[in-house]
Amino acid sequence: MILAAVASALSAVFAAVVAARFVSSRRPAFAVWAIGLLIFAAAAGFQAAGEARGFDEVTFRGFYLLGAVLGVIYLALGTIFLLAPRRVAWACAVVLGLVTIALAIDAAVIPVDQSQLDRASGVLGDAIQKGTLLFIGVVFLNIVGTVVLVGGSLWSAYRFARSRAGVDRVVCNVLLTVGALVIAAGFSVAKTKGLGISSLETLGALEAVGIAIMFAGFLSLGRVGVRAPRHLAQAGPQPELPA
Repeated sequence: MILAAVASALSAVFAAVVAARFVSSRRPAFAVWAIGLLIFAAAAGFQAAGEARGFDEVTFRGFYLLGAVLGVIYLALGTIFLLAPRRVAWACAVVLGLVTIALAIDAAVIPVDQSQLDRASGVLGDAIQKGTLLFIGVVFLNIVGTVVLVGGSLWSAYRFARSRAGVDRVVCNVLLTVGALVIAAGFSVAKTKGLGISSLETLGALEAVGIAIMFAGFLSLGRVGVRAPRHLAQAGPQPELPA
């Protein structure tokens, strides 16, 4: 419970920092990342509540929809806004918005086997029937989100290798990807460890670590690998501007 609550609080702080960067820069990638981080914060909050007093239908539905289904794909959408043409990014955003509505409706009405909610495997998916829209969404959106995050990191690294510019974006994308993969690994470990509901403590720990890694990646934007003009370097340290 404590670790999930830490992950939730850290995600909320991270979202606030990203939202502030959006206000100053008006770059859509920051707005989408802020939404994704708020999704993670809410999911970890549902997890903490479920661990504290036992999972019921409300905490399970909220945790599963936000944490298992939507978290990674919204971070991936932020990467698309960062790297892809604006028209492509907005088209992806519209499609994901419609998919999110459909999944949210399904999450609200899908039957839940409450007898499965006393163990981690149930909380992480066994409490709902396989083959449903929500269950398919977990598999499909996480695969797509992971491919986009990893592909974005590789593409960003390739662009840097050719142009010798934008190393901060490389670092940011790599750390965002690593952090998201750490969180995804936490879901897998919690489901397969076989230690009952307490194994969600492992998930909470990996969520906190993953969010911290992503936070470090975001803070690298505009800072890592950026050289100040010579006349500014001679004048001494200058205030850093948002990316």
